[in-house]
Amino acid sequence: MTDKILTIDIGNSNINIGLFKDDTIRTVSLSTRPLKDRAFYEGVLREFLGDDQPAGAVLSSVVPSHDGLFYEILETLTGEDPVVVTHSINTGLIFDVAEPGSIGADRIANAVAACSRINGSLVVVDLGTATTITVVDREKRLIGGVIMPGVEMMCVALNRQTCKLPLVMPVSLSGPLGKDTKSSIISGVGYGTAGAVDRLLDEISVVLGEFVAVLTGGNAPLIKGLLKREYIYIPELTLTGLRIIHERNRG
Repeated sequence: MTDKILTIDIGNSNINIGLFKDDTIRTVSLSTRPLKDRAFYEGVLREFLGDDQPAGAVLSSVVPSHDGLFYEILETLTGEDPVVVTHSINTGLIFDVAEPGSIGADRIANAVAACSRINGSLVVVDLGTATTITVVDREKRLIGGVIMPGVEMMCVALNRQTCKLPLVMPVSLSGPLGKDTKSSIISGVGYGTAGAVDRLLDEISVVLGEFVAVLTGGNAPLIKGLLKREYIYIPELTLTGLRIIHERNRG
């Protein structure tokens, strides 16, 4: 039987937790902010695990304030140091960028998971707090990417930097033309994000040639139906990448 592996991805908006057991995954999500105390997070994790005892754990984070706390909790729960994702551990990727240490751990995990599914060049589009695009060529070289504001970030900026525009958080789209201020904002950020992603993928294809696009992230369900390009949608891409990284470093 395959060991049970606990995977945790701490993002700017959500903490996504997954337990891999054989070929299945159980997940739960928490809000990243505000930061709570150790007793809270350890209690949530123990309740989530139930009778399942993980043999190991792996942590990715883009929120430094949470790192030490979760490292200690995972060490307690598994009895060993968790794998912490950085560019310097065994990921199977070659980092052909100016500053490998600046690549987010979630983007590394996404690329690892996508490479495990796809032979050849690929582009991962993660529609999260920020919309990120990560490009990997056929030699598994991570050669660059794109970062732009995510859907909610656009909505917050419109509200905070204007006098009268309301704060709107899109949950669905009814068409490209808004009939009032709220629906106009939703249309703008939704179709605008989809249009930006399509254009960026077109420009990347000039540099990269043919590739497979992989879509993930919390806002993917909102945006994916608006994209003109074909893609593979993998909701648990980041957590899957974390499991693979754990195997490569502790397997």
